Amino acid sequence: MCSRTARPATAQQSLALGTLGGLCIAVSLVSAVSYTANLLTDGHLPPRSVSTPSIALATGVLALLTCGLRRARRLLIMICCGFTVLSVDRLAHSTATDHAAIAFLLAASVYAVPAWPEMKVVLSRGRASAMVERQEHHAGLLAGELHDEVLQLLALTRRRLDAARALDDPGALRAAMEDASRTLDEQAGTLRRIIATVSPATVQGLGLAESVTFLAGQIAAENGLVVDVDVQGDRPHAGTGENGVNLAVYRVAQEALTNVVKHADARRITVALTCRDEDISLTVTDDGRGLGPNPPRATEGYGMQGMRWRCEAYGGTFSARTADTTGTVVRAVFPLRTCRKTRAS
Repeated sequence: MCSRTARPATAQQSLALGTLGGLCIAVSLVSAVSYTANLLTDGHLPPRSVSTPSIALATGVLALLTCGLRRARRLLIMICCGFTVLSVDRLAHSTATDHAAIAFLLAASVYAVPAWPEMKVVLSRGRASAMVERQEHHAGLLAGELHDEVLQLLALTRRRLDAARALDDPGALRAAMEDASRTLDEQAGTLRRIIATVSPATVQGLGLAESVTFLAGQIAAENGLVVDVDVQGDRPHAGTGENGVNLAVYRVAQEALTNVVKHADARRITVALTCRDEDISLTVTDDGRGLGPNPPRATEGYGMQGMRWRCEAYGGTFSARTADTTGTVVRAVFPLRTCRKTRAS
């Protein structure tokens, strides 16, 4: 049976519109820079510039996509009208059309002040669509794990109990009940693991260093690996100062260890966690097959992209490379000063 859940149509539509909006914003910005350079070079309105129809088209599409933000839509319409007039002026070469274009663009520049708060929302929708995509991906993984591990085994246990009851054999029924009891205990552990994955309360209760150490021990016990944890720094037991960044570091460690278990075919993992006042650094090294020579970022999977995104969201840096001998080295650094500013904003 297929365990992958289809994303809702609303989420797919939101992602598609967000991608289209991001493309329009990129075209608008590049064309605006090109138009400005052309204007400064020629010293007058350059009606023959190819950037004018590009800006008109991109801002027009953005105006259609901007729902519920009236001021932002009006501003985009003004810009679209101004550059549409400039595009038409490529054929007319009329002073009146130049004046009309200037009027639209001047009105847009004045109206940009009250419309700027809504325009910031429009400009940030590309990142929002990326967040929606990641959330849908993780929701699909969670649904697949619940379907494959929990639901399937519970259904199998139910069928075994029904079959034993139909035999009217007390011994068979007793054996089926004992088997069902063991299955329920196993699935209770699976559910606890999934809950800890979704919301790791250990980060708030134990602190970052203890949580990463507990996670490493759990990974080692479940998969027969040797996982060494090295905690250093002058604040290894800080637990409540930076809960947001602590959770981000924990998630990166969790994803890095999961990737090693799934893909690296490794036997030994080393987790180095350094907690200082100025930053927190995490390095996960394994002795597996490695990533290959200079893997391009375009081929990164969701797990690697998620780790990189968590680091960049807090102003940090992320790298993944093949080790000098064998295996993979994943390193993430979170500057706490930047993290505090991010949390405050």
